[in-house]
Amino acid sequence: MNRILCAGLLALGALAATPLFAAGSAIKPGRYDAMMLAVTPDHQVQGYYLEELGEGVSRRCTFYLQGAIDGPSPAPVTTWRTEALPGSIAASDKGVVLTVARGDEHPGCSSVLGPMIAKGLPLQRIDTRPWIGLVSIAADKAYLLKAPGSKAGKRPYIIKNDVVGVLEYKDGWARVEYVNGDDRSFKGWIRADQFAKLVPPQG
Repeated sequence: MNRILCAGLLALGALAATPLFAAGSAIKPGRYDAMMLAVTPDHQVQGYYLEELGEGVSRRCTFYLQGAIDGPSPAPVTTWRTEALPGSIAASDKGVVLTVARGDEHPGCSSVLGPMIAKGLPLQRIDTRPWIGLVSIAADKAYLLKAPGSKAGKRPYIIKNDVVGVLEYKDGWARVEYVNGDDRSFKGWIRADQFAKLVPPQG
């Protein structure tokens, strides 16, 4: 066999044998393709997946996830939108791999993800962010204040059901970051009664 061809086949074989997960890599908070991830001080991962396809009548897949990442990898997580479904997440060379055996059962996800998520969905890291949690906006409109209790003035605001990254908690307030579709970042303080923490359904 041609020596160059043989070497090429050996290289392909080595590539195929490369594990999908990156040994020793840590899951970092930030954005991964269509998913936001936060890592809490007590080593919990929190996530929010949102992907839309099509124009006009679009297809939309969205769900949350949560789990402890201080044990072996892949780490078990709970994913949910209306129903809680088990899955796992692991760091990879370029981001993370999310696996949910019944993930296409989350509302809208069968037409967006199909069976891919059941086998392991690779998500490439876009950037890292210092998020220590994720919260969903519960108020109709929450202004991003410069400091806790300051006046709204002409400050930017976020709306109900937006999911934002938490930068810090302080005395009944949270400093959050919202990144819009144009990659513009908006930061500010919101009151505890304006947001809800991500909690999987029980039972």
